Amino acid sequence: MQMLVRGLLSLSYLFFLSRAWGEKRVVCYYTNWSVYRQGIAKFSPENINPYLCTHLIYAFGGITKDYQLKPFDNYQDIEKGGYAKFMGLKTYNKGLKVLLAVGGWNEGSGRWSPLVADADHRKTFIRSVIRFLRTYDFDGLDLDWEYPAFRDGGRPEDKDNYAKLVQELRISFEREAKKSERERLLLTMAVPAGQEYIDNGYDVATLNKYLDFFNMLTYDYHSAFEPQANHHAPLYPRKGLSEFDFKYQLTIDYTVKYYLEKGADRDKLVVGIPTYGRSYTLVNPTANTLGSPAQGPGEPGKYTKEKGYLAFYEVCENIDKDNWKVMKEDPTAVGPYAYKEGQWVGYDDEDIARRKAQYVREEGLGGIMFWSVDNDDFSGHCCKTRPDQKRENATDGGMNLSYSLVSSTTFTTPTNPLSTPEPPTTPDPCTDFSCKDEGTFTSSGSGLRLCNSLLPIAEGFTNPRWWPSVVAAVQILSGGQSLI
Repeated sequence: MQMLVRGLLSLSYLFFLSRAWGEKRVVCYYTNWSVYRQGIAKFSPENINPYLCTHLIYAFGGITKDYQLKPFDNYQDIEKGGYAKFMGLKTYNKGLKVLLAVGGWNEGSGRWSPLVADADHRKTFIRSVIRFLRTYDFDGLDLDWEYPAFRDGGRPEDKDNYAKLVQELRISFEREAKKSERERLLLTMAVPAGQEYIDNGYDVATLNKYLDFFNMLTYDYHSAFEPQANHHAPLYPRKGLSEFDFKYQLTIDYTVKYYLEKGADRDKLVVGIPTYGRSYTLVNPTANTLGSPAQGPGEPGKYTKEKGYLAFYEVCENIDKDNWKVMKEDPTAVGPYAYKEGQWVGYDDEDIARRKAQYVREEGLGGIMFWSVDNDDFSGHCCKTRPDQKRENATDGGMNLSYSLVSSTTFTTPTNPLSTPEPPTTPDPCTDFSCKDEGTFTSSGSGLRLCNSLLPIAEGFTNPRWWPSVVAAVQILSGGQSLI
């Protein structure tokens, strides 16, 4: 009887989410190398909450020298059961779609360009894709070539050849579904934000015919190697920026409108939200506003260990334990930045994530995407020292930014003012909570928690945690309805 009640509760929750989201997608990338991180940064599929995303994407698969799909890390993906654990999440959420991304930055163009240029190579690749996805029970493929016509091995004809591959993949997916009497494999693509990359590498109108949706990489508009400290994922141009300044085009709003102009359907555009920041080392520690001179990338993070890059949990640890100062110069257009002693980082917090989700609703777009869930504060680490913290705000002097995941916020936009629906009061998610039974629970001060015995939980975690950025954005995407 207890199992029946638990099952009904889970079904009721899933029914609520399906109604709340409507046709909007919440796409979440998981990086398989995050399992090698240490301490609080170690992340594996066991830490994924299966109810917060409509689509989960496993990054990455690779391409063999004879143009077949292969695991990126055979040890973790196959021998240690990475794929199997990922697929196990569908046991809880029957509507969850799980895709495999192929490519990524490290793959470059060296394999992609000759693959798409030759009809026989494309056939070989397509056959291997279908066999691979069906063998490991993936629901689709996410193409992530970074980038056609660029980097080592890229050629001008990549643009047309990439479109041919997509067309042939879609036709083959449809043919295989009909023959096997199984649901058609999904076909999506990660696409760049920069106009030069779009123009030279992507036949948007043709791709739009065959793709289920586009995952827009609407971040890294600025790199950590630029001579000025800039936020890497602005929604709109910040105040005072001239429309003749090239940085005026380096925004999510401009990218969305450009894809629409090139022939993409609104409901196929999924806006990317980063769960990491880009960091800089300032030339002068006292010159620390947006656009201040920088002499290179910031120091590596304690856990991610990459120059110019900080996961959200590293950013908040710097703020809470090392007293970095937080500023919000233009919160409707761009996320906050934080600095201390010559180190500077721009990042997206929950508030700007909500604002971007609201933008998706206003513009009638296809959904939101997160790169990546393993960079968010998945362990609740940041909650330990900041449940009631107030951060200084450059524009309104002391905005309460306690980390209630779905706190009430009203936003304004430069072009189409619309107030965010006020959600119900939500308990503090940082309050301690431990699982005493299997199922989905709410309790005073805990928010929604998932407890289970079927899916193994990684060491140090009692249950899959909330992701602050994901929950904040999903709350707005769902029309302001509470997720608990």
